Amino acid sequence: MQPHGCRLDAPSTAWLPFPLDEVTSAVTGDMTCDVAIVGGGLTGLSTALHLKTVEPRIDVVLLEAGRIGYGASGLNSGQCAPRIGPAVERQVRSLGPDFAHAAYAYSLDAVELTAGLVNTCGIDCDMREAGQWQVALRDTDAITLEKRAAVYRALGFDVPLLGVDVLRASLPDSRRIRNAIAFPARLLNPGRLCVGLKRAALERGVRIFEYSRVLRFARDTGALHVDAGSIGASRVVFAVDGSVGSIDGLDTFRGTVLPVAAFAAVTRPLSAAERDVIGWRQGQGMYDARPMFNFLRPLDDGRLLIGGGYRHAPGEKVDLDLRTRSAPDLTGQLSLFFPSLREMTADRVWHGLLGCTLNEWPIVKALDAERRYWHVGAWNGHGVALAVAVGRDLAHAIAGHTAMPSVPWACPRTTSLPPALVRAVLPLYLGWLRHSSQLNI
Repeated sequence: MQPHGCRLDAPSTAWLPFPLDEVTSAVTGDMTCDVAIVGGGLTGLSTALHLKTVEPRIDVVLLEAGRIGYGASGLNSGQCAPRIGPAVERQVRSLGPDFAHAAYAYSLDAVELTAGLVNTCGIDCDMREAGQWQVALRDTDAITLEKRAAVYRALGFDVPLLGVDVLRASLPDSRRIRNAIAFPARLLNPGRLCVGLKRAALERGVRIFEYSRVLRFARDTGALHVDAGSIGASRVVFAVDGSVGSIDGLDTFRGTVLPVAAFAAVTRPLSAAERDVIGWRQGQGMYDARPMFNFLRPLDDGRLLIGGGYRHAPGEKVDLDLRTRSAPDLTGQLSLFFPSLREMTADRVWHGLLGCTLNEWPIVKALDAERRYWHVGAWNGHGVALAVAVGRDLAHAIAGHTAMPSVPWACPRTTSLPPALVRAVLPLYLGWLRHSSQLNI
């Protein structure tokens, strides 16, 4: 039986081909709470879960516009890896080695925090240690990775540079890859992770309402208005990316968080012979070092996932024309990494909105002097572990236990541009990045 007020239609993704749990009811009237969280992705779920862990008496309401597990947090590549913000060498130049060291160390701890939370909550999300390689397909990118590995080494971190001999032993079909750097990482099913965090939060008493889109925020009262009522809260956390600018009362973020459409494809299952040719026995995740990079990883059922194809999403949506023009490029990119897969086809293609900022740092900031209202998001592709970690930090700050850590959350403020300028310039900028990243297959 479906709960009262829920949607009967069930979404589907490659990570969650069918729902693993019952949808919670939508908001059906007015209510009050101590803390309201807008957004049921990894950041919102982690904040809610940690709030109830550190202060069980706090009344927490979480509002999700769709269904948990099927938004941006459940549509990524499932690579739980360290790193935050721009490239480490740029951080050293602009913020100094101490900040760069502390920021990367924090991201390493965030990966371990996520793994510990999965274990503590008994979440079945297929998490395993596999590592992540950033690979260079061009000579210029290979030089960049050599320098990057040296910066990590100077900061005291073990991020080894892998030469051609190591690459050929692991990826015998990948003749184009010049070198790679290896990060410690875990792979997981991000949809299952979201569903598991939802279950854990419900068990601890978080009130979760799905299919409850926030339409307006009254900053003076802290009230959130949805279709069927309003939620009055002492504190509000906006744990959203692309849609934050669509909330009446928060339209100033339309020039700060840039809605970028990201595409992903899953291939047909590879045959045993194809597996033997490409190697990849370690099953590590990979992403390449071009400006408009792609990410890829093998799945447990023998298929490959590849993502990228970034485009501007006008009106914060992906229409059929944009999808038709963008999605087919993905499987064609596979032959850059594995020439034997030149004719590979996709079994499924999907898309989601990625929140980005111009300076590549996430947004973690209070919206008022009293720190009652927060906006957290725009992970710029580094969100799995960091979203979980910021939820913990924000929970402790809201509960009054500790302040938000200065590193990495006191990062430079993101640049805000007039929305009209963003609409005009962002498509041109992304197009230039795609052009500069092109390779002849």
